[in-house]
Amino acid sequence: MKRILFISCLLLTYVTTYAQDSKTVNLWDSARIFGKDIISAGDFVFNASFTPAGTTVYFSKSAINFGYIAIFSAAKSASGWASPRPVNFTGIYRDTDPFVAADGKRLYFASDRPIDGKPFKDYEYHYFYVELDGDKIGSKPVLFNLPVPADINPTYLSFADNGNAYFFSSDGVSDADIYVCKFKDGKYLPPGKLPFNDKKYFDFDPVVAGDESLIIFCSSNRKGIGFGDLWVSFKKDTTWTEPINMGPKANTRGNDSAPGLSRDNKTLYFTSFRETTERPVYKHGKITA
Repeated sequence: MKRILFISCLLLTYVTTYAQDSKTVNLWDSARIFGKDIISAGDFVFNASFTPAGTTVYFSKSAINFGYIAIFSAAKSASGWASPRPVNFTGIYRDTDPFVAADGKRLYFASDRPIDGKPFKDYEYHYFYVELDGDKIGSKPVLFNLPVPADINPTYLSFADNGNAYFFSSDGVSDADIYVCKFKDGKYLPPGKLPFNDKKYFDFDPVVAGDESLIIFCSSNRKGIGFGDLWVSFKKDTTWTEPINMGPKANTRGNDSAPGLSRDNKTLYFTSFRETTERPVYKHGKITA
C-alpha cells in the first residue's frame, strides 16, 4: 500500500553510517502517516504539494497499475483536514504530479490530455498549469513548455522560489537524470544536468527547496537500504554535493519515493509502500471521490 507519510523538523546534517558503509543524514523525526484515514486512507496516493499558507494540499490518487490517475485536493481547518475531492479539471485523462508555485498563483501538473488538436495517446505526458485564486482553481489548464531537446522529457517538475525548474528525464530503461532549466530575464534557459548525475544511476522524483539549499530525490539503484530510497544533495556555492542517503527513519526495504517539502523546508512528505492495508477497488477503475 502506498500512502503519504511525513517527517517533520528535518535535521539535514550527515553524521551517521549504517551497515552498507554509506553516509546518511541525521533526522530529528521518524515517519508518520499524513492525514491518517482522511488523506492516507488506503488509497494509492502520492505527490503532496501545499499552498503557501498550508491550508490546501494537492496530491495524486491512482488506480491499480496507474491505469487511471487523478489530482485531488483537501482543505485544512481548525478541526483538521477535510475529506479530499477531485479538482475540477481532472477525471478524464491521467493527471498527476501537482506542484504549487511559491507565490501560490499557479498549480503545475503533468497530464496525457491531448494538445494542439492532436489525438489522445496513452501516457504521452506534457506539463500544464492552472491559475489559483487562493485555494480554488481559477482557470482551465494551459500548456507549459520548457526549452528542452526532443530526447528530454521533463517529469516530476518542481520549482525554486526564483523560478528555476527542476525535473528528471529517463531513457525508460536504465538511466534517469535530474536537470534544471534556470529562469533568467523572464525566460527559461536550456536544461543542464546536476553534477552528481551518472549513467549508472536511476535518479528520479526530485523536489527542490524553495531557496535551493537542497534537493531530495529517489533512486532505485544507488547503494541504499531498499528498493527505492530517498537521497539528498546540498547546494554548496554554485554546485551540488554528492547525494547522501536519508537513512532508516525515512527509508525502508521497500519503495520510498515521491518527495514533497513544506514551504519552510522543515517537513518532508513522501510516499511509501510500508503499509499493508488492502487497496480499494474503484467502479470502472476510476477514482471519482
